[in-house]
Amino acid sequence: MRDYYEILGVARNATPDEIKKAYRKLAVQYHPDKNPGDKAAEEKFKEASNAYSVLSDAEKRRVYDTRGHAGVHGMGFEGYANMDDIFANLNLNDVFGRGGFGGFSDAFGDVFGPQRREPTPPRGRDVRINLTITFAESVLGAEKNVRVQGKNITLKIPAGIKDGQTLRIRGHGQTHSRGEAGNLLVQIAVQPHPTLTRDGLDLVTDVTIPMTTAALGGSIRIQKVTGEVELKVPAGAQPEQQLRLRGQGITDAAGRKGDLRVRLVVEVPKSLSRRQRNLLKEFEKTLR
Repeated sequence: MRDYYEILGVARNATPDEIKKAYRKLAVQYHPDKNPGDKAAEEKFKEASNAYSVLSDAEKRRVYDTRGHAGVHGMGFEGYANMDDIFANLNLNDVFGRGGFGGFSDAFGDVFGPQRREPTPPRGRDVRINLTITFAESVLGAEKNVRVQGKNITLKIPAGIKDGQTLRIRGHGQTHSRGEAGNLLVQIAVQPHPTLTRDGLDLVTDVTIPMTTAALGGSIRIQKVTGEVELKVPAGAQPEQQLRLRGQGITDAAGRKGDLRVRLVVEVPKSLSRRQRNLLKEFEKTLR
């Protein structure tokens, strides 16, 4: 799958206006009305529209920049299936003015020739719902049953989905007597985990260890999403030092794996017995 910036011919730091201008140029060049029956032009038009849909959306662009195509797929954007899907879902008014392609065509005098696209069939309204999932379900993926428009629907939650992301399920919105059904938009809320947080594809946890373990080293047990794992603390570990368990984080749709990062919190005793104080004083002398 080609890079979206490459498709539009813009730099990765392109401004929103530059992205819009690049898409407008390609849309005019490959518009189906200007290239009737040309499947190659239709594919380029669809390719450019998919790229613009992602790069013109600040959140989708941020995810794409960090995680690529797999990231936006995880947000529920799989690309437009056909021309009608583009005209029904992409905000072309923002690109060409209030009239969409029609307004643009009228302003420049039949730029697309005598061919006219049939009006897009009406579509039912999208239905929006909120769905709360556990932290483990967001990391591992899950199947959830929801009831929408009087129907039970099984949703496939992709592994690695983030809090606040929206899944789009085609054809499960409101029906229309003269057209296709709208989409179901599912906004995901992820419950917090008692010990784990997320940083990209990494999982992060704080673990408190005695100062003796920090000094001498030892083994500790770390809580993962699924069970526990043993971690060796090296001798001389420092406060706030981070240890990594490679590949123990989140796996995304593209198969990339994050790590489990363990941040060490060294516990210093608040009170000591006389013997402990004497031993520490003896130890202190050896450091001089």
